[in-house]
Amino acid sequence: MCGRYIPNTEEEIMEIREILRAISVRLSQSAVEEIPKKEDVFPTDVVPVILMSNGQPAVEKVKWGFARWDGKGIIINAKSETAANSRFFAPYVNHYRCVIPAHGYYEWKTLPDKKKIKFSFTDEKGGGIFMAGLYRLTNEGKEFVILTKPADENISDIHDRMPVMLTKDQLAAWLDGSVNYRLIDLGGTERMIPQEAVS
Repeated sequence: MCGRYIPNTEEEIMEIREILRAISVRLSQSAVEEIPKKEDVFPTDVVPVILMSNGQPAVEKVKWGFARWDGKGIIINAKSETAANSRFFAPYVNHYRCVIPAHGYYEWKTLPDKKKIKFSFTDEKGGGIFMAGLYRLTNEGKEFVILTKPADENISDIHDRMPVMLTKDQLAAWLDGSVNYRLIDLGGTERMIPQEAVS
């Protein structure tokens, strides 16, 4: 789940700047402007995310995906319901949180004949979304994963998982750790609307 997402539009980038100012983010203008202009963001891409740096929220470019412990590939998502108890993710749950801004994300529905149909999920009200994530420091730089949860009922027929979404009002508390990991609202994303996407 969430193996690809859609970069923000210019209007959403402007909205993100306003939100970041509102939560007193030390803005890196170039990091926000360098949101990929391509159609999709893929695992291993280096993209702007919002995280805490020197005690303040900041925008930094971070690679999508934790290198696996066995050196074979990467892990791009973490199950929100088990991350805090996972030896692999638990060290990052309280102090290495991040927010991944996006226009939306993609998921694939597998049909009985094994054919896959690509769907894009965007906010029905327009504007961007904010996905909750975790990051870590490595010798090669910072890496992040997207937290996922069981899919909401209105989209579960397409895929059984979806990103954990944060509201604008939850961003600061998520980043600074003032909200307990278990208390973050994992519901309320019925606003996501699926649409068959052109591959």
